[in-house]
Amino acid sequence: MPLSLTARRGIGLAAFLLSFHTLLAYGLAPGVFLVLVVALGIVYYRTGYLGAVTISLALLGVTLLYALAIKLTGFESAMYYRPHEQLATYDYNYNHRVYRRNARIEMRMPYGDLQSMTKAPIAQPREVVFQTDSDGFRNDRDYYGQRYALVGDSFIAAVGDSQEAMLNVQLERDHGLAAYNLGHPGNLNDYLAYIRGFRERYGEKPAILLFLFEGNDFPKALPDPSKKKFSTFGLFWKRYYNLFSDTGMFRLTKSLYKRLSKLDEIERSENVKVLKVGDQTVAFYAPYIDVTKKADYRPDAGVEQAIVATGAQHIFFIPTKYRVYHNHLEPGTRLPNAYWDYLNGVCGKHQLQCTNLTAPLTTAADQLLKTGQLVWWSDDTHWNAHGMAVAVRVVAERLKDAR
Repeated sequence: MPLSLTARRGIGLAAFLLSFHTLLAYGLAPGVFLVLVVALGIVYYRTGYLGAVTISLALLGVTLLYALAIKLTGFESAMYYRPHEQLATYDYNYNHRVYRRNARIEMRMPYGDLQSMTKAPIAQPREVVFQTDSDGFRNDRDYYGQRYALVGDSFIAAVGDSQEAMLNVQLERDHGLAAYNLGHPGNLNDYLAYIRGFRERYGEKPAILLFLFEGNDFPKALPDPSKKKFSTFGLFWKRYYNLFSDTGMFRLTKSLYKRLSKLDEIERSENVKVLKVGDQTVAFYAPYIDVTKKADYRPDAGVEQAIVATGAQHIFFIPTKYRVYHNHLEPGTRLPNAYWDYLNGVCGKHQLQCTNLTAPLTTAADQLLKTGQLVWWSDDTHWNAHGMAVAVRVVAERLKDAR
């Protein structure tokens, strides 16, 4: 007996929804995804329910084979040059970025973030262990009542380094100061979200040590954090979408798309400057050089409000790599200090403790350069274990002085 019109339409709609969800798993750009969905809708309308079912099942079959292939070949993990991208996700309960919980990756990281932006041979391979706790932050174990919490971006999360080099690890191992790592790439609004989420979970208030990086932690204005809150439907959709976006296939396709879109930029290498520091070949991120040379910084009041709202016991200013090695690159010249001057003014106004890490890092950089070593990775925007050890020593001194 032939199917009724209602049944045929129901089957066609089910086929369309199957294809819609299959395409979600590919991590396509929104525009491309929309075009494909509309095109499939038109095709399904014209071919009828049998054609729609056939196409949908074929698309699903190909997708499952694709997912199985990248799983068996290990390519879903091999495509990442560092653990950060592989583990990065979002916590919609607390509305902030995190890493996948209780994850551990041991890998040979072939190069730093600057090598991924240029074809110049600057790679500096390193062995990396990357461990997260049950809250999705980079700690060897869960929070156990540490007196301090370190808050900041990728410098605190140590995205280019191994676990044993991290600030909190060195603080406890070398100075007996237990600290929880609450760091993850983001901006000041994100740092506030990390702190608030932590306090919601534990109801405790360890002393916050806030680290602000000259390169990207001083915006002209901060977006209104209230606009980042999701409606009930929005939250449901985000969580539902995560079922697809956290898959290896989604991340692989999205990563390949991004790399293809940036091939011309990488070829021109406009964002990377490869310079000589003594006898060392060192790469610098061009936008951070521009930031370092800015003579004036006057943000809106929201930046100051966010800094104060963190309730930090102590704030540490992290200079750019270019500032630390400036005397070797342009000897006899002086750089402005727009961002430090602003932060120092905020600290003075609100009676906050504030420390500039530039001088100790520069001194250590000059000394280490004599033995062919650096305080930053030569192919990365982040400091290495030597640089973190300098910061740890200064932090420990400040904390002991405060005591």
